[in-house]
This record gives sequence, structure tokens and C-alpha cells, in this order.
Amino acid sequence: MRMKFLRSILFLLTSLPLCVLAADSNNRLHFPAAKFSIAPLDSSPGPASHAIMMMTLLPTNNFAGNVNVQIQPYKGSIDEYLSLSLEQFKDNGIVVHAKRNIGKTAVAFDYTGKLQGQALHWYSRAEKSGDHVYLATGTATEKDWTTQGPKLKACVDSFKCD
Repeated sequence: MRMKFLRSILFLLTSLPLCVLAADSNNRLHFPAAKFSIAPLDSSPGPASHAIMMMTLLPTNNFAGNVNVQIQPYKGSIDEYLSLSLEQFKDNGIVVHAKRNIGKTAVAFDYTGKLQGQALHWYSRAEKSGDHVYLATGTATEKDWTTQGPKLKACVDSFKCD
């Protein structure tokens, strides 16, 4: 009996560091191509819009294709958010090429336009959760969209609210 107890204690003591390492590795963003991982800098949604994350590709043509995630306070429905976004795009000369609903709480849209004289292409996914909209957006120059767009879209499409 005493030997069984000692084996159990020994097993727990040797397993504890592995459990701690496993817990640490599950709470990290992993970037295999860049060969690093990092713990997320997490913040709660608040009363003001804020970008919570941004990832970039290597710069080409003086622009780094990127994906960013913003959290925006918004009490209306996702359909109202989409209507407001489309109106703002129109007012700013942005051309929407595609839009689609994703279930009852999310939408995705593909659009192009100029920002600070640069022809850009965007792909966004907006998801409503509580009194906030979570907006993941991929951006590249129009001339780089054919090469960078699929990677940016895949990243944006992987976004989901918990």
C-alpha cells in the first residue's frame, strides 16, 4: 500500500511541470512560419472602439498586408450594422464587390477603394456579440490582392467570437 502511495506521489510530482507547460502552450498565439509564440495581450470590450490585435505580412509595394481585429460598441442588430457600413462605404467612394450573411449574427464583405491615395482591397467579417461588434479585416494593396488576398481572407474567415 505504501509503495502504491509513493508511486502516486512520484507520478504527480513528475506530471505537474508537464501540466504547467501544457497550460502555458495552450494560452499562446503560435506563428510557425515566423518561428515564435506569444501570450495574447487580452482586454475586455469597453465603451470605445479599439483595435485589439494586428498582424502583418512582409511589406511589398510600400505596404504591409495585414489583418486587424477591432471591438466596437454597437447595440443594434448585425443587419443594421451592415446597412450602416454599406452607407459609409458609399459616402467614401468604397466599392463593395460581395457581401454575405453568416448565420444570424455575422456578415462578411469584400470591398475596394482608395485611402490616402493608395488603392486598397479589404475583406471583413463582422460578428455581433452582446452590445459589441467584433470586426476582423484583411487589407492589401489592390495590386497585391491576388497573391495576398487568399491568405488574408483565410485568416479573417477563421475569426469567431467565443
